[in-house]
Amino acid sequence: MNKLLYAGLAVVLAASGACATQPAGDDRVHARGPITFVDGRDTTQDRQVERLVERWNNRRGIKEQVTFVEQSPSSDSHRASLVAAAQDGALPGARGRCNDVIVVDAVWTAEFARAGYLLPLNPDEFDIGKFLRVPVENATVDGKLYAIPGRTDAGLLFYRKDYLDAQGLRPPKSWDELIAIANKLRPIYGIDGYVGQLQRYEGLTVNALEAIWSKGGNLTTDHAITINSPQAKQGVEMLAMGLRDGWIPRAATGFNEERSREHFQAGKALFMRNWPYVYPIMTAPDSPIAAAVGVTTLPGPSALGGWNLAISPCSQHQETARDFIRFYTEESEQRELFAKGGFAPTVRSLYADPVLRSKFPYLEHLHHSLDTARDRVQTPQYDRVSDLIQESLHNALDRPEGVPLRLDQLADDMRTTLR
Repeated sequence: MNKLLYAGLAVVLAASGACATQPAGDDRVHARGPITFVDGRDTTQDRQVERLVERWNNRRGIKEQVTFVEQSPSSDSHRASLVAAAQDGALPGARGRCNDVIVVDAVWTAEFARAGYLLPLNPDEFDIGKFLRVPVENATVDGKLYAIPGRTDAGLLFYRKDYLDAQGLRPPKSWDELIAIANKLRPIYGIDGYVGQLQRYEGLTVNALEAIWSKGGNLTTDHAITINSPQAKQGVEMLAMGLRDGWIPRAATGFNEERSREHFQAGKALFMRNWPYVYPIMTAPDSPIAAAVGVTTLPGPSALGGWNLAISPCSQHQETARDFIRFYTEESEQRELFAKGGFAPTVRSLYADPVLRSKFPYLEHLHHSLDTARDRVQTPQYDRVSDLIQESLHNALDRPEGVPLRLDQLADDMRTTLR
């Protein structure tokens, strides 16, 4: 791991006020009782996360009730709330302010672990071998397990299967193939070639990194920041030239996940990069393209998405907290969250389930995407790094010829930030 990414870590730890360890014989480790479960807003159909909590509460009774606390749908607000609670929970007499089980974004896990906001976990207690490898690696920081993958995610390439079939074409396996097909078919059918998430937000970081990885580049190596390597520049230039040449519509620079999904579902694009949650929406009976949606892997590695389940060190009822995480990650609960909520399961066996494979034909592609997915970057200053990337690349997309200079400046800014 790049040494620059750890710069400032001592400052973060000192400022947090959180306690990463507990005294030997701490009664909280084996204590049972009511706990809080803090997650993002439950936007699933029929509120599947809330239903999971209800199932737990119906089984365990009042003595080990779980109170479901929903956070803001804004990722920044969600993170800020968790950080504030973690710092408050470390103060003397702060028992009432503790979040017991928290759900942390995959990109926050390393930061939270190193700041002392997460309790180290015993892999044997959670049958860690049943989970997908890459999400477990994300939840493992400095050789210790700090969280359990609760739901995972990887990008997929959605395409108009009807149009490709009509032209005798197979889905692309590389960007060069995608660009060639897009340029061939978009004038025939009067649609855009490709849309992704190029608005200035976290989605742009994800889309840009995936383009960079597909060309053999990376944000960092073990020894240096390499966002300005020739390969990284090729990846960003490809997106910028797509906008210039028209196979990516200019409107895509204002697209997030939902706007790109709406554009594709309205029949206005041939290809779309998005997360798996859009599949049941686009193939619903009332969707205008329900029978025309194809799914395959991205033309390169996907950024790892998803959320991990962790326990706060301040939790007074840690045995109940561990039991709840085990319940959340049971195969039956993971199946429900996937089939009804659209959350990609973290339990490996479900990807070979014949019933799920029949109902969700993209499951094989999703499994491959998750097996080859990459972490964006692990650093206590991830938000600042991502903000620099978004600012620089959103401007760089306007002028392909200006990409090299933009990325050189971005590399310098990152070095200054992570010094």
